[in-house]
Amino acid sequence: MNSIEKLISLANVRGSLNLRCQFEGAWSREHEQEPLGQAPYHIVLVGECRVDFPNGKSVPMRAGHILLLPTGAPHVMLGKGGSAAPTMPKITNQGAVPIHRIGGPSSDFDMLCGSFHFNRASLLFAALPTYLVIPTACGPLSALVEMLRSEADGQQVCSSFMLDALSQALFTLVLRAHLTSDGHNTGSLALLSDKRLCRAWQAMLADPAFEWKIEYLAELANMSRATFVRTFVRVAGASPWTLLTQVRMELATNLLHHSQLGLSEIAVNVGYQSQSAFTKKFKEFYGAAPGKARREI
Repeated sequence: MNSIEKLISLANVRGSLNLRCQFEGAWSREHEQEPLGQAPYHIVLVGECRVDFPNGKSVPMRAGHILLLPTGAPHVMLGKGGSAAPTMPKITNQGAVPIHRIGGPSSDFDMLCGSFHFNRASLLFAALPTYLVIPTACGPLSALVEMLRSEADGQQVCSSFMLDALSQALFTLVLRAHLTSDGHNTGSLALLSDKRLCRAWQAMLADPAFEWKIEYLAELANMSRATFVRTFVRVAGASPWTLLTQVRMELATNLLHHSQLGLSEIAVNVGYQSQSAFTKKFKEFYGAAPGKARREI
């Protein structure tokens, strides 16, 4: 498992396709801030629209574009005609997902909407920009979107499971497209694009339970201790210990949710000498004890 795959695994990304929008004429749809751990996406199948953000930024979208909002940022989507009052759609159930319709049946705008769910302390999602616009163009993304459209159109056996599985694959392909277009700009991803720091960061990701020392990490990066820490903070925006703690907490969350290990075993697996030390750090990080977090699943 390479470092990108490890970050995806730690994030525990799950996908879902929630609805389909078919609009005609002037329209506007407001989307509020999503809770931490949810990242909505929109796939434009037909037509054009504009996406406005609270900071005044506007992003045009057209057929073949995918919009991903890693931080769940609030946004307003407007039809090609320009500004319009927020419009309430009529909701019908003709396929595998609800259809939100504005105007008549001959829509000039068609869009699939879904969301990705992930560990709310995810280093990967924290390293992504506020929004990504990815063209499907051709190849795997284009084929996957066609499969999503086909499943959404019909009411085939197990369609909901297929849509969730395809949505999860969609995230991987969107991330791949982002990284291919030089998307290693911030946080944990920026570390991977630095020739020296990446060696230390990859080692930490590969074995977060190890008792890492600054001296050893600096040696892996071929830097002095002071230069390593200073450069790491400049590139990642956080210290090595802050990111290591985040990795350990992400791993602990996955073990709590997807294993039968006891808390003392989980503590050892994520690098803590005792259950009490692990519980204290987990509570500091998430605001709740690990036992309570496991019971709330």
